[in-house]
Amino acid sequence: MSRLLVITRPELEPGFHLAGVEAFAPPDVESVQELVLSWLENKETGLLAIDDGWLSLMENNILTNLENSAYLLFIAIPGGPAMGAEASRQYQIAEMIRRAIGFHITFKSDDEQ
Repeated sequence: MSRLLVITRPELEPGFHLAGVEAFAPPDVESVQELVLSWLENKETGLLAIDDGWLSLMENNILTNLENSAYLLFIAIPGGPAMGAEASRQYQIAEMIRRAIGFHITFKSDDEQ
C-alpha cells in the first residue's frame, strides 16, 4: 500500500499531522537514517518527503540506497536554516540542483565578482 511519509523538523510536525500526513520528527540524523533504512528493508512503497537539512547530513551509502529504491521515492522539502557543518543557503541550493540534474555546481563568492 502506498502512502506519504514525511521526515521533518519538530516545529513542523504538528502541521503535517493536522493535514492527515504520517510525519516524523527524529531528534538526530542517526534516527532519521534508522527510519529510512527500516522502510527500505521492508520495501515500503510510497513517497518520502524529507527535510533537506536531514538529507544533507545523511551518510552517502544510505542516500544511494534511497535514490536507487524502486519502492520508496523521495523528494526534499526545502526549509529553514541548514542543519550541518556545511550549513549555508548556497550549499543547500547546489545540493538540490545536483540531485535534480546530476551535476555539482559552484557559485562565485561575492569577492570574485
